[in-house]
Amino acid sequence: MRKKTFAILACLQLILTACDTVEEMGEDNLTTRGQDSAQPAAAQLMNATPAHPPLTGNQQAAYPPITMYVSPQGSDSNDGRSREQALATIKQALESAQAGDVILILEGVYTEGIEIETLTGPIVITGEGNVALDGEREIRMGIWCEHCANITFDNLTFRNYTDVGIGVYLSDQVIMRHLTVHNNGFAVQLVDWGFEGYGIMVDTSSNILVEYNVAYENGPNPQIFPDFLMGTGINIYECAHCQMMYNQVYNNTGGTLVEDSVDVLVEGNEIWNNDLDASRDEWWDGGLWLDGGHDITIRNNIFRDNLGPGIEVSNEDNQEVYGYVLENNISAGNYFGIYVWNFGTSGFPDESILKMAGNTFANNSRQDIMISDWECPPDDPCE
Repeated sequence: MRKKTFAILACLQLILTACDTVEEMGEDNLTTRGQDSAQPAAAQLMNATPAHPPLTGNQQAAYPPITMYVSPQGSDSNDGRSREQALATIKQALESAQAGDVILILEGVYTEGIEIETLTGPIVITGEGNVALDGEREIRMGIWCEHCANITFDNLTFRNYTDVGIGVYLSDQVIMRHLTVHNNGFAVQLVDWGFEGYGIMVDTSSNILVEYNVAYENGPNPQIFPDFLMGTGINIYECAHCQMMYNQVYNNTGGTLVEDSVDVLVEGNEIWNNDLDASRDEWWDGGLWLDGGHDITIRNNIFRDNLGPGIEVSNEDNQEVYGYVLENNISAGNYFGIYVWNFGTSGFPDESILKMAGNTFANNSRQDIMISDWECPPDDPCE
């Protein structure tokens, strides 16, 4: 069975510098304007306070907030404070931004890969018109936002990145909204990080909102290189107090994942035509795969025509799982409507673990409901 864990990323913190940087992949580090990280350690994030109100510019900003402009016709020698004096790169705008600022990216294509090590807002990064960040099938990640707090990404397209379109790690209060994320994660370079290829990735973070996005054609291509990998359109791992709402996820190799997370709401998404069939390696991915964690609500979603389970619910690592709620979901036209495994029972788990109401599982080609008591028993755990 596949292990979708990213614990190796925490080890990277031991070698990161204490400097606040915004780094473009393949180039030297660029120093930001002295913002301190207020993020807790990875273990503390799972106990983070839910949904505290966003900070205001007056609480954080040391100078009046501004709008910074970025344009394909701009220059990084400009000050970025008007359309006529627009910067040329998003990286340069992020390097200069302070809490309270808005970075307005003007229409066009930007060939950039940006790694943010620390960024504290509120800061809004938004596109005007059709704005695309393009990895040209060579750059690893569109935006990787680490130790970010109170940041909004809005109305942007991420395409053609080998590993991840956009991802957040060890971050808090990040919004990813109205993003189009496609053709990413097709040839993973960061295999030592445990990556499998993703459109949107959330890892070890809290208070994250992923809504109104479109994710398609993300994931490994081919799926075997050298091991069988699936990737996901939207991948959420170790997230506390997070929401994935009203997204469209289709034609990915792997659908969506919520793993080892706490207090998560998945609502109003439509997830279809994802290639989840890894049965040659004796497992399936899920249109939504829910594994581990507790207090997770899945409601009012549509899962259809996926090559695998529409909904997959598992306890792969034999954790103390509880508080799963599935209500008013439709799962039809998949291989399986719902696939439940590793809870040690041939029927649905106790309602303290999995409570279900108002769901429809119908017209699935193999089984509407499939339950397996053990796939990874305690004396023979999954690797």
